[in-house]
Amino acid sequence: MAKAVSFTYDNDRSVGSYQTKGGMVSVTTEFGTKSAAIGGSPPLVIARMLARELMQAAKFT
Repeated sequence: MAKAVSFTYDNDRSVGSYQTKGGMVSVTTEFGTKSAAIGGSPPLVIARMLARELMQAAKFT
């Protein structure tokens, strides 16, 4: 089940969703989808990091 995630990059706030499955975190935002392995950080922290990376990439494209 997907959970909500909010994130900020360069003073712009946005929202998306994330889910965990098989040791992975997948986040979906208006800027795309990105996944990463769950390491030593909580899934929400990883989801916010991934969401910011997607937003950053969208701003510089």
